[in-house]
Amino acid sequence: MTDIDLLAIVTRPDFPSGRGPIGDHLGLARYAAARPDLAIRTLTLNALGTQIRSEAGALTITQGGGPPIALERVKLALYMPVSLEVEETNLGPAIPGERDRLFQARQWRPITEYLEDLLPRLALCVNEPRAARLANNKLIQQDALQRAGFDLPATTVSTGFPRHGALAAAASLVRKNISEGAWRSKTKFSPARLVEAQATEAQDVAPAVWQERIDADHELRCYVMGDDVVFVRLERDPAVIDMRQIRSGRPKATIIAGDEWMRRQMLGVARALSLDYAVIDAMPANDGLALLAVNANGVWWFLPDEVGRELERRFHAFLDQLVAKTRVT
Repeated sequence: MTDIDLLAIVTRPDFPSGRGPIGDHLGLARYAAARPDLAIRTLTLNALGTQIRSEAGALTITQGGGPPIALERVKLALYMPVSLEVEETNLGPAIPGERDRLFQARQWRPITEYLEDLLPRLALCVNEPRAARLANNKLIQQDALQRAGFDLPATTVSTGFPRHGALAAAASLVRKNISEGAWRSKTKFSPARLVEAQATEAQDVAPAVWQERIDADHELRCYVMGDDVVFVRLERDPAVIDMRQIRSGRPKATIIAGDEWMRRQMLGVARALSLDYAVIDAMPANDGLALLAVNANGVWWFLPDEVGRELERRFHAFLDQLVAKTRVT
């Protein structure tokens, strides 16, 4: 077995999204083609035929008829699935029609957890997997940012419309899913939405994030890649709460120059969550920025092509910096 300069563990290309299969969401094929001197391997999550062997602290994974991948030979690891929901990050899938699907899926989950624990002990990671998973938990994320001193919009997590505390007197609030995923099924989407205090949905006993509404003509999506920060301005529709519903999930967007204080704030947010790569959603409010969400696995495939190409270029340059770090003796 040979050394691997970059091992990317990603969502399989045929994974369904609101706009069709997810595809190569990080442009890794283009990255590899432009760097033939690097040994680059890819593992896809929930891939049929995945084979594993773990013994004495060594984990070997084989997929798709390719040669085995020994984790101890990896120099740089990119663990960035589109979704970090545990049901979507297993190395092996629950096969449709298989008897005892849930039981079979549970047999793969410890392998995934071990992989996430092992990678940072063997290789440099773009983000350490456990840090990424914790950061994508909205409760942990909010708590960490508040303890770090960042101002967040007034927020309550509760079963049903909050009837106590800071938001109890609100006539309406934005209701967001507390989980990372928004798809109830392949055809049913669950967006963030404005809910009136007396509406039937306000009685929903499922836990949810309730937040005061912020009105602005745009939202910022801030890409932190190491010390590089790229600001993307997304144009908002006042009648639409969830940006994923604007223009069929492809909002109008442009890259803008952010002020130095904005750059410092975004770097501070990422570091407070132990992330070197993060995508931060924010909106202008009270002469500052209100932090809406931090995504340890945010990507750009839904943005206009020219914006996506520039973000991909900057991300690939970030990977180059990390590869160079692994070569310093």
